[in-house]
Amino acid sequence: MTLGGIGPKLALLSLPTVILALAGLHRDPEFHHLEFLNLPWIQILGIMWLIIGVIYWIASAGVFLQVFKTGKLITKGTYGFCRNPIYASMILFVVPALAIIFHSGLILSIALVLYLGFKLSIHGEVILLRRTFGEEYEKSVNELIPFPWKTLNK
Repeated sequence: MTLGGIGPKLALLSLPTVILALAGLHRDPEFHHLEFLNLPWIQILGIMWLIIGVIYWIASAGVFLQVFKTGKLITKGTYGFCRNPIYASMILFVVPALAIIFHSGLILSIALVLYLGFKLSIHGEVILLRRTFGEEYEKSVNELIPFPWKTLNK
């Protein structure tokens, strides 16, 4: 398993959607505009969601970089909430928050593409981690959606 995991593959899979979203927004800012996201309180929620996502990503990357080289199963910090918190931060927090902030359905579609790419690409990594860590790997926490109460109940 490499330090980047399936990240580079996800970036390549989502690149066409990202380019389309940026081109569409540049050419016509109203392209795929979601009017219901234009409310001030929703904008505040979007900014808060983005801040949570960036903090979650930084915390996840920090733990990962500390423990990856040891070859041990990471179960502390954000890895106690889900098995793939770095991907979760982008798919569930950062990209949807940007969609809310920019009122864009097209940006939201990037999260969907990332999720589908994640589900299609993660199998090789899962097989390797199952082989290495056995049942402990999958029994610990959910794959992508962070559930803090699972950690609190341990």
